[in-house]
Amino acid sequence: MDTHSLFSLAGRTALVTGGSRGIGKMIATGFIAQGAKVYISSRKADVCEAVAAELGPNCIAVPEDISTVEGCKALAATMADKEDGIDILVNNAGAAWGEAFETFPESAWDKVMNLYVKSIFFHTTALHGLLKAGASTEQPAKVINIASIDGLRLNTWETYSYQTSKAAVIQLTKALAVEWAGKGVRVNALPLGLLHPT
Repeated sequence: MDTHSLFSLAGRTALVTGGSRGIGKMIATGFIAQGAKVYISSRKADVCEAVAAELGPNCIAVPEDISTVEGCKALAATMADKEDGIDILVNNAGAAWGEAFETFPESAWDKVMNLYVKSIFFHTTALHGLLKAGASTEQPAKVINIASIDGLRLNTWETYSYQTSKAAVIQLTKALAVEWAGKGVRVNALPLGLLHPT
């Protein structure tokens, strides 16, 4: 069977946050290869624009800092100016911080929790109208929250806010999935990472 046809995203529009590097860039590259138009967002405009140029004409840069509610709303407004609806939202933007328990700073806790949990909620909420507009009975819209296996099992590294945030992402995904189950939007989490025997 032709896997390109099986997994075709032709005619579909996606937004990938944190799409200028790492996992986000890989996701954007894969979506484009399957025929999607992909918007990538990251906080560094020059990097975002350069990666969009690298990935070709089906990739459009929409740089924005979504670590704040204002940034989430601004990105949603930009998307509304460009599209009548979107089919796929990948919430991938993130950050990490490792430091000893005794000295772990409040600023690091807030940075990671805000970006992984608060921004996912408010960004997805801000894009709800566009997601519903892109959805149909035959083809629901998709929200994919990038989680981590660190949200499912203990990691002995001193990344306290990261592990806590990823567990919260998984629980938030469940709540959003139930909320939007009858509205043509499917919400899933991908807990990425390597599993090691314990």
